[in-house]
Amino acid sequence: MGWADHYRRRDALDAVLSDARRDPSAPLIVDPDVFGSLHELLLALDHRWQNKLTARMESARLDGHVDEDRVAAELAAEEPVLRAVLDAHLSLGSYRTVGMTP
Repeated sequence: MGWADHYRRRDALDAVLSDARRDPSAPLIVDPDVFGSLHELLLALDHRWQNKLTARMESARLDGHVDEDRVAAELAAEEPVLRAVLDAHLSLGSYRTVGMTP
């Protein structure tokens, strides 16, 4: 993926999250020029969440003991729409099916 594709995907994810602010459980609009399916869009949103969470966990580990629940809760408070969209559109069974983690 080149930089142009990266920015196009980033912008598409930002647009989805902006639309979802009104109602995170509403159907998500998939830009077919960027994502091939709703599943691919959800994987990209989960990837964004996991990247942010991993960075937070690694930073916390540098300071010593990590309270993983606290770190995840703080991130959810800072990214409420992203977390709400993932929670609304993926059941625990769906997470396991596609290899994602809640």
